[in-house]
Amino acid sequence: MKFRKKRLFNVLGLGVVVVWLVMMGMLVKRSYFRPEPVTLATHQDSSSIEESETWMGIYHGDDKIGFVHSRTVKESEGYIVLESAMMTLRAIGAVHRISTEIIGHLNHDASLRSFIFMLDSGMVRFEARGRVEGQYLVLHTGFGGDMRESKIVLEEKPLLSLGLWPHLMKKGLVVGERYQLSLFDPSIMAQKPVEVSVIGQETMVLNGRKWEAYKVKTTFAGLEVLAWIGPNGERLKEEGLMGFRMVKTTEDEARLGIRSDPELDMAEAVSIPANRVLAEPTNLAYLKIQIEGIDPEGLDLDSGRQRLTGSILEIALESNAARDVYKKVQVGPYLKASPFIQSDHPTIKTLADTIVGQLEKDEAKARQILNWVYDSLDKRATVSVPNALDTLKAKAGDCNEHAVLFAALARSAGIPAKVSVGLVYTRGRFYYHAWNEVFIGEWTALDTLMGQMPADVTHIKFVEGDLDRQAEMVRVIGQVKLTILEAR
Repeated sequence: MKFRKKRLFNVLGLGVVVVWLVMMGMLVKRSYFRPEPVTLATHQDSSSIEESETWMGIYHGDDKIGFVHSRTVKESEGYIVLESAMMTLRAIGAVHRISTEIIGHLNHDASLRSFIFMLDSGMVRFEARGRVEGQYLVLHTGFGGDMRESKIVLEEKPLLSLGLWPHLMKKGLVVGERYQLSLFDPSIMAQKPVEVSVIGQETMVLNGRKWEAYKVKTTFAGLEVLAWIGPNGERLKEEGLMGFRMVKTTEDEARLGIRSDPELDMAEAVSIPANRVLAEPTNLAYLKIQIEGIDPEGLDLDSGRQRLTGSILEIALESNAARDVYKKVQVGPYLKASPFIQSDHPTIKTLADTIVGQLEKDEAKARQILNWVYDSLDKRATVSVPNALDTLKAKAGDCNEHAVLFAALARSAGIPAKVSVGLVYTRGRFYYHAWNEVFIGEWTALDTLMGQMPADVTHIKFVEGDLDRQAEMVRVIGQVKLTILEAR
């Protein structure tokens, strides 16, 4: 199947992978922390957290691209913590205005009682609500009035990070100490380990005022963020991936000077130049590359059609003969619905039945669904938390929206399907991208944005799974180096 190259290029390589994971990784990653019992007590006197309000400007290099506003307010049952952020980013040739908001209700011991998280990118509005009920965090996620419920088992009550720094300051930060924590991120609906290291103490000047600050480093899924914390636990400055930083300022200064048309295109900035030109990637059956700059441990590089030996990765196009013999593979998890892949929703189930009709073989069904998604969705750059139902309503999106909708339809039709995230070659560079794999005797890669089944061998998978797994890409972006050794 041929695809529209120009239009395709305009939606390749970003979506949630860079804009959401990088910027939300820096901003939203602070949302919910749960200390390990050996590291930190979860109880504290209600007087140990003070009411506060902080404004911070968001910068990329010398350009101001947004602001963050944080507040802590006391109430009879504990505290309310609020954080809102606004950013203007250029991605895939278009300018996107993104806003997020977090409202958390805390108990007197600073543990989380409930929260609301919202992300609005203009085209899409995502909302997540959660409340602690015993050992469970009950979640409702969705768009508008269409909310879905799920549960996460908690070993302890989650703590909200806006109360974390004052909590640690009251305990007494010690230079050289490391704190092993666990993070719950509402935008990926999962907990992730976080390490906080106290590097040292520094004197810094902001807005003409001198501050004595602790310099700390937080490491989340391989992403390192440096922060400078004031004497009362106040955040003074943060520096993250790709030159992004946040600096404490006044409300007036935070709102002023935000660029409405940033020059840097993030998809281009994080793309990787190829050392040789691949004229017709769809004609290739084999690709051999060297991967450097990252630790492959914990990634999914050595899986499916990919074989990793040391730093050498080989990718071979799937063969029809291999698909005739079914292998014993645990496919149960790839048939289940998730908060973002709503394969059990009546609308998805009805559509899947209509698309596949009387087809019997899974491969034919998968091709029919691929063709429907490819033909039905407008190829449009989108900054959102992708989910199948909203994509179906909008009938538009980039690689992420295509991938989650295909996965939902395929699973509803009884075909095991998953989402893969990595890099794909186009126009002399490798861009970040998302696509699918289906199990039809063996795992076979396909790309609904490009209309390919199997997907060409320049699709290099780094991770597979829902958004919680895709968060692992933060340690790949801006770090990985590729060298094409052989292509035939």
